[in-house]
Parts: sequence; structure tokens; C-alpha cells
Amino acid sequence: MKSNSLRTTYNDWTKTATPPQIELVDAIFAECEEHYEDGGDTIVECYEPNEILAQFKSVKEAKEFCGLKVEQSLNARWGEDADPEVERMRKFEQWE
Repeated sequence: MKSNSLRTTYNDWTKTATPPQIELVDAIFAECEEHYEDGGDTIVECYEPNEILAQFKSVKEAKEFCGLKVEQSLNARWGEDADPEVERMRKFEQWE
């Protein structure tokens, strides 16, 4: 979690969440933080825990969503094959 407000939101959320929900959200945040520059930034910066649970049922689904965001950036680029979006897509493709 990047900001204090997100940390507060997360801490408040954990008071009512079930252990499996906390485990899933933590796993998704961890994966996205690890791959922040490779597409995970959208979830880390924009999603609250309850939004993650509403949209994703697994880490795999969250990863696929991040890949779509990276692909959208790649498709909307103006430049050459050396653009940052191209490198970001290459890095995303290396997620395990």
C-alpha cells in the first residue's frame, strides 16, 4: 500500500473481512506491488480491498486484468518500437 489513506482503508476493511478474503487481497496486492512497473500499478494505486474482491476471484484474474491495461497502453501509443509501452509489455509477459 502506497498512501496512508489506503493503509487506513485496508486496516478498517480487515476488521470485517474473512481470513480467505484477506489472504486473496494480500496476495493480489503483493503480486501487483512486485510487478508495479510491469502493469501492477493500476491495482496498487486505484483499488480498495472491497473493489478487488468484487472484481477478482483469483490472483490469475488480477494478473489478466493488468495485462489488459498494459495492452491498452501498447495499442494507444504513438511512437516507435522503442517506446516504454513496448518494454512494459515485454516485462508483463515475463510475470510468472
